[in-house]
Amino acid sequence: MALLDSDEVKEQAVAIALYHPTAATGGHLLLSRDHTRAGFSPVLDRRKIPGAPEMTDMAWYVQNLVYPLFEGGLLGYELRDMAD
Repeated sequence: MALLDSDEVKEQAVAIALYHPTAATGGHLLLSRDHTRAGFSPVLDRRKIPGAPEMTDMAWYVQNLVYPLFEGGLLGYELRDMAD
């Protein structure tokens, strides 16, 4: 996370692969060029909601993968359903 403020990546879009080894799942955190906005795409055996397998358990991803990023300076998040 400290490298995001370095001159090497300043004003560049950045992608970070996040992985939860115990759950064997993760996703990609995509940061905008100015590093003020981010997107998250769950991948790698995506976690599904029991009883609704067509839906992704975004609450799990926020709690286990995104929420820890607050320690690295993340100020907030917004969840959106981007279904087809």
